[in-house]
Parts: sequence; structure tokens; C-alpha cells
Amino acid sequence: MGFYSNFSEKDLIESYTNQIDYQGKADKEILAEILSRGSLEKFQAKINIQNSILNEQNRAIREIHGHYMNKLSKQECLQLIHSDLLTDKTINFLVETKYNQIHKNVENLKVDSETVIKVIFGTFVSSAISSVVIFILLYKFNFLVVFNFFLLIPVYIINYWIIRLITGKTRDNLAVFIGSFIATLLNCIYFILLYQSSEA
Repeated sequence: MGFYSNFSEKDLIESYTNQIDYQGKADKEILAEILSRGSLEKFQAKINIQNSILNEQNRAIREIHGHYMNKLSKQECLQLIHSDLLTDKTINFLVETKYNQIHKNVENLKVDSETVIKVIFGTFVSSAISSVVIFILLYKFNFLVVFNFFLLIPVYIINYWIIRLITGKTRDNLAVFIGSFIATLLNCIYFILLYQSSEA
């Protein structure tokens, strides 16, 4: 029993393709397994069909993206996309999935007045919460004072996640990114003020 004997056809195709891509040829063991299941020509034909279907899916996805950006509805998009290789069910799935993904990405990047207000609110809330958390940690574990500069990393992460929770948007959104950065700067100001008051 060879190494590839328990491979599914999908896994065998992937292994064969990887060997061709990276080594320039397939090893004798995988070729023997392919021949034990049929001819090499039929196996390569299956790979060609899979590649054709993948290329057709990518073409359809590019069209879907273009139709979305042109503000066409899903129904209009479905009427415009045709394929000899893809089933109607596959096209419906691609349109539904990609429209939702693109819409989510567009909404995530949008910087409107509501986002700005939420970011400003989140900036002050997150900097206050993260400062309290760090102050408690420094009070409980004095040895962390040595790493005070590196504490800005977890502080930034806390700030970002709080702002993300408030806005519902990721750091790909410019306002969220700037808000997280400003919140961390506020943390630095709080730390300096705390240090000066403790020295007085």
C-alpha cells in the first residue's frame, strides 16, 4: 500500500499539482497511484476541467464586483451573468455571497458622521478603560513598571477592540484606526500625569 493510496481524488489532484508547480514533475509514487485509478490523461483532463471552472468562477466574481459598484441590484446582476460551465445554483450562490461580502467591506470603510461620533466617544471611553486596567496591573504587579513602554501595545489593542465594539467597524476604517491611535496617545498623557503627581 503506497503513501497516496488513501488520498481522496481531490487530495491526489492537489498533491500532484503542487509537485508539478514546485518540482516541475511528479514523483514515481504519485504517478503509480494515479495509474492504478485510471489513465494519466483522464486524471489531467479532470485537473483541466477544475481549472476551467475555477477560472470561470473568478470571471463571474469580477463581473459581480463590477455590477455591485455600478449599483445594480442582485436580481439585475443575476440577469446579466451567464456561463456555460457554472450552474444557475452556483451563480446564485456567488452573487449572494459576493454581494454580501462587498457590501460589508464598503460599509466597513465608510466614514460618515455617525461613525465619527461613535469613534470620538469610543476614543475617550477606551482610553479611560484601558488606563484603569493598566493602572491596576501596575499597582498589583510592580515589576511591570520596567516594561512600561511595551505596555502601550496591549493598551492599543484594548483601545482598538473597545472602539471596534462601539462602531462595529474594523481598523481598516480610517476613523477607527485614527481613534485607536489617539486613545493610545491619551493613555500616554494619563501615565505622564500620574507619574508627575506621584513625584510631587
